[in-house]
Amino acid sequence: MVSRRMWGYIRSLYEQALPLMKEPGNVPEAVEKLNLIVRVQPGFHEATYALGYAHFLNGELDEAIRAWNMTVEADPGNSKASFGLAFAHMKNGDYEASRRYARMAREGGYPEEKLRQLFDELEVLTSPDDMYEDGTILPAFDPV
Repeated sequence: MVSRRMWGYIRSLYEQALPLMKEPGNVPEAVEKLNLIVRVQPGFHEATYALGYAHFLNGELDEAIRAWNMTVEADPGNSKASFGLAFAHMKNGDYEASRRYARMAREGGYPEEKLRQLFDELEVLTSPDDMYEDGTILPAFDPV
């Protein structure tokens, strides 16, 4: 259990970190603050979600996925984190995972309009030629 004083400090760090994410040059500082919060209070789901978002803004997809996974593991109904995972996995080329998390986001009540855009983009990225007979997607081939 975290003391009131410690909780006040954690909340203060969180409130300092959020506006930092609005300026690209300040995102690394936001990541530092959010990492500290998550180390001290890993159950603070808003902070793990924000950490994922900050990593995403920095182009650090694997770190974003790790943070959003922490959020979804602790709060499976968190549709924002599920959508973030769907989007990040799509950007990483893992279309099956992207679809799975998009369905979770839908079940959690994420706005259908944004989900439709993601599903449409996934549809463009994966054609029937890219699928096995059972409908699963072939791994992407990248010769580089």
